[in-house]
Amino acid sequence: MIWIYEGQNESPATCSRNAALTNPYYLWNMEHKLSNQSWTFVPYRIVPSVDYKPGYDLFSIKVDYNQSQVLTGATTTGQTNVHLIDGEYYLTVYETPTETLTIPTSDSVVYQAIVEVVTSGDTSPITYTATTSVFKIYEP
Repeated sequence: MIWIYEGQNESPATCSRNAALTNPYYLWNMEHKLSNQSWTFVPYRIVPSVDYKPGYDLFSIKVDYNQSQVLTGATTTGQTNVHLIDGEYYLTVYETPTETLTIPTSDSVVYQAIVEVVTSGDTSPITYTATTSVFKIYEP
């Protein structure tokens, strides 16, 4: 499972080990489980610091509602911005020869997973400030 938090940019996925192309771009298709809304985008892949294929790839995916969406063309600048909603998603990653190709083929799947997106603005823990330790669960 991949977790994407609002304000967090790096998401790991094992894509390059399954790729058949020499220098592929990775097209992400995320479908929300409850609403069936889908987002298709090509995120910026953070270049690994090793010469061999790493165990996983890091992708820069920003969730920022104050900026416009950038779904393709950001593979060199790292500014992929997707307006995802909270919840779980089905993720399918495809390899493509160019960053502008947004129509995947079924034989180019390199990774599948579940993604949890958390975009709530308030991340502070819930605190209890009352003077009693009696909690009413149900009162008829």
